Amino acid sequence: MNLNTLIAFTAGFLSFCSPCVLPLIPSTLVFLSGITVDDYNEFRTLKFEKAMVLHTLLFVVGFSFVFVALGFSSSLVGRFLTEYQTVLMKIGGALLILMGLFTLNLIRIPLLNRETVVHLKRKPIGLFGSFVVGVTFSLGWTPCIGPALSSILILASTQETAYRGAYLLSIYSLGLAIPFVVSALLFNLLLDFLGRFVHIVKYTVKALGVLLIATGLLLLTAQFHKLGQWLEQLF
Repeated sequence: MNLNTLIAFTAGFLSFCSPCVLPLIPSTLVFLSGITVDDYNEFRTLKFEKAMVLHTLLFVVGFSFVFVALGFSSSLVGRFLTEYQTVLMKIGGALLILMGLFTLNLIRIPLLNRETVVHLKRKPIGLFGSFVVGVTFSLGWTPCIGPALSSILILASTQETAYRGAYLLSIYSLGLAIPFVVSALLFNLLLDFLGRFVHIVKYTVKALGVLLIATGLLLLTAQFHKLGQWLEQLF
């Protein structure tokens, strides 16, 4: 088992479960599928189920495209700074700890409190419109997905090749995308689940904060690669 892969996928999944993403999933899916107030009662029909899944797939492709490009760029920059890799890992570890403390609401970081998402009052027409919404999603909602995304970008900058960095961000995107697609496939069950258990999202935030701090400590103490090697031997 690759430790980088495990952390990237977990961070993506926890990003989906964050309090400013999970409760908005139903309205986001409805927005993507183009269902109006007049025909909302028809969302149980096969027509709208197919439309919702298809538009959701284009949506996740949109935000994945941006995340993977960021991962590739981050690794490329890291390659130019190879001789400072040890120092960069320690700085990255310290940053991850700070973001973990921010996620646990123990410190305040004004920059991460700014929501930079472009709000769309009306979805662009067609399937390409869902792709555009996905790109828009990836560029905002900083308070929730910012710390997790930044942590994976930091890990990407320490990779040996730019393609490894892009791979990590694709795994992060996968962790975020799979629940989106499953939610579209099981939309009715999702509504019931949120009605009963939406309060549990506060625990996913705490889990993400702990994950960021633990990863930061491993990088700061130069134990990250040792733990990764141990896990690969174990599994």
